[in-house]
Amino acid sequence: MKIENYLHLYLGCDTNYGKLVGIKGSVCFLVSQNGEVKEEDLNNGNRSIKPILRKFSELSTIESTELNNRGISIGQRKGYSFTPDALLYLLNLHVDLFNLIANGLAIDCNEPK
Repeated sequence: MKIENYLHLYLGCDTNYGKLVGIKGSVCFLVSQNGEVKEEDLNNGNRSIKPILRKFSELSTIESTELNNRGISIGQRKGYSFTPDALLYLLNLHVDLFNLIANGLAIDCNEPK
């Protein structure tokens, strides 16, 4: 599992190096807290860019209701099934849909800093 395969899905989310605003090849474009645009290479082994994401279980009641309106199905054996609109909604909320937190590729937004 590599962050390069998922990071583009989380454009606009915060990372450990600033807000992710673009990706071109292996270069990520990040905006720091002071508004400076920085470039970080994903292939730089010394620094690992990690998105700051939310766990699915942390959705608010309002967000869960909106997700249901956009199309979610819960099966007994197969788990969850989402419409494309529901997937885009969850990605926009920066929900960890790919177990990146558990695999050490993302940071839980509720972890102490």
